[in-house]
Amino acid sequence: MGQRMTRRQVAEGLELYAEKDYDAAIKKWTTALPKMKDSRLRFSTLGYLALASRDRGRNKDYLVHAVQQIDIAHELEDNVLRAQAYLNLSRANEMLADYFKAVSYSRSAMQYSPTGDSIQGYALLVSADSYIGLCNFPKVLECLDKALSISHECEDYLMEVQVLGTTAKVFLALKDFPKALAFQRRAHELALSNAAYASEQNADNSSKFVRLTKLKLATSLRLMGDYPGATKCVEDAMRAASSIGDRPVQAKCLVCVGDIQRSQNNNEVACKKYEAAIQMLQDMNDRYSSTLAMLGLVKTLLALGTHTQMASEILATALSTSISMGNKLMQARCHLLNERILISENQLEDARHAFNIAHRLYQDADLLCKICEKPMGMQPDQIQALTCAHIFHEKCILDILEKWTYQAQYCPKCGKSVLYSASYIALCCS
Repeated sequence: MGQRMTRRQVAEGLELYAEKDYDAAIKKWTTALPKMKDSRLRFSTLGYLALASRDRGRNKDYLVHAVQQIDIAHELEDNVLRAQAYLNLSRANEMLADYFKAVSYSRSAMQYSPTGDSIQGYALLVSADSYIGLCNFPKVLECLDKALSISHECEDYLMEVQVLGTTAKVFLALKDFPKALAFQRRAHELALSNAAYASEQNADNSSKFVRLTKLKLATSLRLMGDYPGATKCVEDAMRAASSIGDRPVQAKCLVCVGDIQRSQNNNEVACKKYEAAIQMLQDMNDRYSSTLAMLGLVKTLLALGTHTQMASEILATALSTSISMGNKLMQARCHLLNERILISENQLEDARHAFNIAHRLYQDADLLCKICEKPMGMQPDQIQALTCAHIFHEKCILDILEKWTYQAQYCPKCGKSVLYSASYIALCCS
């Protein structure tokens, strides 16, 4: 009788979750969990709790539930459950910006799942996002290329949406904004198409990716100077996220609105948006996004011209967080902002030192083009990756690009043949 009641509570939680009442669903499952005797029911309920916690931005709770899943999977000696649990564990660590752990757990998820299984593709996506956090872009591209192949084999269009979106994120980080926009448009179009034909069971997941891709599209449009288009996209994403309590997307929408307002010199409004976003993101323990918001706030305060001390203090926090994450690119951008502050205060020697630190960080992150020895991602530019996943300024490797579709060329960095690859071209050329 007791176990029947427990199963009913789990089912009621699923109904509440379907109605977007995430907190009530979490409460229902949390109440039922201690009474469960069936280990597999405990495992699946912890999976529901992990998913709902992620939707509400409770990233530490997500991690706790994933760890509990691992214990059950090992107890049952079930490799299918191990793969699912390790995937959740890797996702939780990536969201908490613990990137080395995320990559390690992604490998475990792949180890316990069959070759070509969708879990392998999603684990590769987590690794790709983690390697972006660690600024290892060749590894990012390797993971994305493999994930793209799996998405096609499994006919998993949501996985392909994420591959395209993460590829756009690579080009955003490297400041090749036209390529970022092209990939993000493709991601959004595919998300819309998938949502239009999604089954009732997958409708929620499909609509989630429509929100996410619209938000990311707004970022790319803003960087290309299309402020009306960016504003419409972010307002649509915010409206959809607010209607169901999707706090992570709401917070990131606030950052995007702040960016748009700053780009249009509406700095007072931008400040308020960034401050609200930083509070939400820090509550969620989203260090990566909160650091981006802090950098946006610093730029806004500098534009106002009367808050240099406050900007310096926030920048110090952003730098500290960037160091704790191991993100060299974000650290470099902190030093470049510090250079601006120091120049405004006529501390030219210190400013030069800050620039030199930033340049060294680009070098440490392997972001100096092998041809011209200049940084990639310091200024807007066109970037191209070869099939070996090494990246260069596009103008520096034009000869290779013009010939590689019909004649083997060689990477200037590793010496490998970079003959045309259909799989890779589908991923990395726009």
